[in-house]
Amino acid sequence: MDEFDNMILNIRNSFRLLYFFNRRILDLMKYIGKKFNLPYAGGYSKFSKSSPKDGKGKLDAWAWDWMNLYFYEFNFAKDKICFSILLQSDTGMWDTDVGHLDVEKFEKTTKSKTKLIFAFNNNIKYWDFEKVLNHENLKGKYTETFEITENKKSIFCMVFNINEFKNKTLTDNSLNRFIKYLNKNKIYDLNIVDENI
Repeated sequence: MDEFDNMILNIRNSFRLLYFFNRRILDLMKYIGKKFNLPYAGGYSKFSKSSPKDGKGKLDAWAWDWMNLYFYEFNFAKDKICFSILLQSDTGMWDTDVGHLDVEKFEKTTKSKTKLIFAFNNNIKYWDFEKVLNHENLKGKYTETFEITENKKSIFCMVFNINEFKNKTLTDNSLNRFIKYLNKNKIYDLNIVDENI
């Protein structure tokens, strides 16, 4: 097997591994939505454009455009509650402060992180999510919580390493930590509705 054949073998393995990662993330989002009794309200690719579909797209588009879950916003909403979870699959670009296409210059994968960023707001009229996306806490080194405030309205955020969701017990502990963080800020709109899910 030559170098090219070996690379293609690694790519096949990577796609299969990516499938299992994506499935696990989607199952986690379903679980969190049920625990908070919040319906899923769609999502957005935050690193690139959405994957081309319906016979559209250009072949000179970014390769990232075909990999939406690299950095993705999952939204949950009900009444006035806005709750989003950002999946940041790799902090590598933010850790080195380079452009989207300078992949060779991203921080090494052994040093970068995979994170989930929870963002909550109980005032649907204020949802300037771009401020969350431009925050320092997108880097691999981050503070656990941060708040973005404008005109006396806030988005409350908590950052988690993905390994804090590797099983049900750790996931439930992380969700409870987020609830306590909100309660500490006098927000009681989000609760775990079924401990037995």
